[in-house]
Amino acid sequence: MTTTTFTDLKTLLSELDQGPFVSLYFSMAPARQADKNRLTIKQLFKSAATQFSQDFPDLDWQPYEQQLTPLLTDIPYWQDELPTSFGIITSAAHTTVLRLDTTVESQACVSSWPNLLPQIAAQQLAFNFDLLCLNQDSFQLFQVNTGVPEAISLPDDAPTTLQKALGTEVSGGDLNFHAHTGGHGEHVSYHGHNTADAEKEIDHRNYYQAVADYIREITAKRQRALVLFALPENQSLFRPLAKNIYLAEHLTIERSPISLTNSELTTALKPLQTKWQAELLSIVHERYDLAANQKLIVSEPEELRNAALAGQIDTLLIDQAQLTGTTPDWLLEICDQVLRYQGRVRIFPTADYPAAEAVTAIKRYR
Repeated sequence: MTTTTFTDLKTLLSELDQGPFVSLYFSMAPARQADKNRLTIKQLFKSAATQFSQDFPDLDWQPYEQQLTPLLTDIPYWQDELPTSFGIITSAAHTTVLRLDTTVESQACVSSWPNLLPQIAAQQLAFNFDLLCLNQDSFQLFQVNTGVPEAISLPDDAPTTLQKALGTEVSGGDLNFHAHTGGHGEHVSYHGHNTADAEKEIDHRNYYQAVADYIREITAKRQRALVLFALPENQSLFRPLAKNIYLAEHLTIERSPISLTNSELTTALKPLQTKWQAELLSIVHERYDLAANQKLIVSEPEELRNAALAGQIDTLLIDQAQLTGTTPDWLLEICDQVLRYQGRVRIFPTADYPAAEAVTAIKRYR
């Protein structure tokens, strides 16, 4: 028996072996409420055992029990960074633990296919990205996971200030400078003896070019979306220089990031999540309308299954209301097949769902 802990869906699919699968999902009370967590888990375990005996009476429950019992006994007492929720997917030989950052409905599912839908729904809500806090003469880079910013440590030669980037090449006259450290980023004040506006603009542009070149290398390695946090005039100067495929065009914060506390920065990021979700919905609605016009929509269960098994589904659309109660085996099978053929699964609140049928697919273009 092996146990894997991760949150990456691609890796999850590669780890899952032959079913049947027991899929458990539950939200966590704070660590000090371990007894409450233990009771929830005990009830799910009992429900899973009952389902297994009913649905697979000829198979042995013991391999599942041997894997789940110690894990479910330990989890309520984990003290280090308890996630909001857990998912556990177990086969006869392998257990996968999912740490989820959103609240989930407690559920036990026993099926020939793993129940990946709560994990997919949680990932859809997680907008993780890098954040470039850019001032006129300094910058700082953050990674943002589930809305929480964390400063990225950069090497000493990173062009984090104008003085470090340009050094003796500063063109704005003979300079004296001093640094103020506070909030997010070092702010450098310059007092030149011949600081004409045109020369300052040259320094500003040259610095932003150095930052753009440096950040382009960083994002190519990290391969995460990059959101720019800067005043509108600084955004207008930086964006044409960036030439960065990871730089978000519409997701941005147009204000100064200077002197923000971590709490203030976290608050400033919250509207991005709402805007990102709205953009995703808009994109899927447009794709659905286009596919409908081109007769690439299927919604009958048997058609959906055949298309999924043939690798013909690009995007599977599911009304969230379909996931209340017991998820049917046919939907779990279709979801599994779509993902294994590199398709996408999108789960929508009923109010935002674009189709008439609760489960619909956009087929791949031929």
